[in-house]
Amino acid sequence: MKTTTVNGIELAYQVQGEGEPVLFIHGAIWADFLRPLAEQPAFSEFQRIRYHRRGYGESGGPAGGFDLQAADIVALLDHLELDRAHLVGHSEGAMIALVLAASYPDRVRSLALLEPLPSSDWLATSDFADLLGILGPAFEAMVGHYQAGDVAGAFDALFDPTGLDWRTASKAVGPGVADQGIKDAATFIEVEASALVDWTFGPEQAATINSPVLSWCAASENPINPATRAFLYNLFPHREEAILADGNHFSVTTHPAAVAAPIADFISRHNAPRHIRTERSASAVPGRTG
Repeated sequence: MKTTTVNGIELAYQVQGEGEPVLFIHGAIWADFLRPLAEQPAFSEFQRIRYHRRGYGESGGPAGGFDLQAADIVALLDHLELDRAHLVGHSEGAMIALVLAASYPDRVRSLALLEPLPSSDWLATSDFADLLGILGPAFEAMVGHYQAGDVAGAFDALFDPTGLDWRTASKAVGPGVADQGIKDAATFIEVEASALVDWTFGPEQAATINSPVLSWCAASENPINPATRAFLYNLFPHREEAILADGNHFSVTTHPAAVAAPIADFISRHNAPRHIRTERSASAVPGRTG
């Protein structure tokens, strides 16, 4: 991967192909979880941009909140001289994509949101408030295992309650991916986990987003999934929706072709010819680092 300096850190990134730019934002723990998705033939007509979020993989730290990570993406787009990009965000990466689209709506061509965690304040007043009784103990157990030096056990505590197999998912990406997650566990457990719990996002923020939205979700028994679908419907009543039968939250690694197909179709229908930055557009963007 190449690197560039953004907001005081070295950010690792990779650009493949030509065409309308599509930027992939990975979720928690594993920096390369979206590599299988980005490499699917369905995206061959696009310029694919992957990067490691701050504190993960080949990127430097320290970790930071969602606002800072949104600014990191803007700085990366500036470095690549791109006016706008289609965003594909998975899990926590989808939450960052939402913050980016609300804060810098002119930088986003479209939003493909792959199962973001609903904000806690929305959950608390929704029909899915009982999920807080699952998530809270899972996060507490994760921290307990981590503090005891058992990082793998911390991941088990986080994912077992919703039936997710992180070992199989990381193995599907390739060698060394599971070890990278273990090495970078502090970024998520010590910093980002609290950001997930404290994250607030509702219709007021969503109203500033003017790009097309796709809600992607797996049709699994994970109790978070119906809450995510309801959350995104509440934010974006006119969003498009794609549901993967017999999939789960980690299908981005285990069944990437099936995940890629509806996302690539969505992006293709919202292509636009202009995506190279101009000096005029650059000067109008808040937070530009040059």
